[in-house]
Amino acid sequence: MKKNLFHLLIMLICSYISFACANISDYRVMTWNLQGSSASTESKWNVNVRQLLSGTAGVDILMVQEAGTLPSSAVPTGRHIQPFGVGIPIDEYTWNLGTTRRQDIRYIYYSRIDVGARRVNLAIVSRQRADNVYVLRPTTVASRPIIGIGLGNDVFLTTHALASGGPDAAAIVRVTNNFFRTPQMRHLSWLLGGDFNRAPDRLESDLMTEHLERLVTIIAPTEPTQIG
Repeated sequence: MKKNLFHLLIMLICSYISFACANISDYRVMTWNLQGSSASTESKWNVNVRQLLSGTAGVDILMVQEAGTLPSSAVPTGRHIQPFGVGIPIDEYTWNLGTTRRQDIRYIYYSRIDVGARRVNLAIVSRQRADNVYVLRPTTVASRPIIGIGLGNDVFLTTHALASGGPDAAAIVRVTNNFFRTPQMRHLSWLLGGDFNRAPDRLESDLMTEHLERLVTIIAPTEPTQIG
């Protein structure tokens, strides 16, 4: 059986306010499809994710697709965000990567969109507490939402396009771009990272159809991140 190669992309968009891109690029950002974590004791969070985040060399922001269940050591803060008219809540957690005496806190913003199998949830882990939390409506009935956090004037969002080639990938970029073109949002720089389920060159072609090629810069790995 022929194997198809898929790239998991990081999408970077810094239109309109190019001076702010220098700020947004100061952050160390990573995106990872965790492929589900079925239990709060799951080693993917407690070992792999922890290693990516820990210490001064850890990433500042980790965007997680198929986040599964959060580790049992993640503590809800009581901050619950549910934007009007969207109906998709985000919950904030703290996660101490250090010890009781020497704490090393990260903030987790968790969207429990898969209430059944609890596999394809979305999460963003941040070194800083978010000033604002964003939820953009899914592009189709079957699509997942786009979630994000704001740190000052910089916004970091994550998404997970549909399987079988990411048929909603270009629409996700269009919806996000339109959201940040509104007058009240145009002062913000934003980065959209996630699993788009299609090769970079195909997505670039799709963005030309959407007339977004001059507004969007795709930053993608040079090697496939998944073989399947």
